[in-house]
Amino acid sequence: MKNLHSEKSPLMTAAKVIAVLLALIFSCAMTVLSGAGLIYNRNSYGSDMAVTGFFLILSAVLMTSGTVLCIFRKNAANILSLIFSSGGFILCMVMLHKLITHADRCGWTNKYTLQPISSMYRSRVLPCIIPVALTVAIALIQLFSYDMKQYRRQRRAEKKAKENAPAPPIVDD
Repeated sequence: MKNLHSEKSPLMTAAKVIAVLLALIFSCAMTVLSGAGLIYNRNSYGSDMAVTGFFLILSAVLMTSGTVLCIFRKNAANILSLIFSSGGFILCMVMLHKLITHADRCGWTNKYTLQPISSMYRSRVLPCIIPVALTVAIALIQLFSYDMKQYRRQRRAEKKAKENAPAPPIVDD
């Protein structure tokens, strides 16, 4: 039976597909739409909320690009994936906290159900933790798994052997 972190593991491939799909739904679509709504209604909400909307969109871009980068098995891509995903998630949570605090302080409610709008924002944006956690797990597995270390060592050795190979003769004898 193949390991989870094996080079061609179907479980790892499935995890990557699920991470990308969830990132497109939660990290990208929901966060971007929430941020776009704040920017679109900046005349009503104020410029401070428009800036919050901009940073929500930026966090969505960071989280989604982090998820896309975890598809690749390169060291640099996985390190960038960790940085982008976690940085985007932290930025998203800070902006969500700012948005929820502002909405509660101003008494924003749904005009049909009269429920606080902050719960709507929370339920839309908070699930982005799922693809971020999956992305971080995938990137860490790819960075620190035994199979991937062996694969990188082998590639480095082949590259070094190719660089140190004797030069071909210049003149044919």
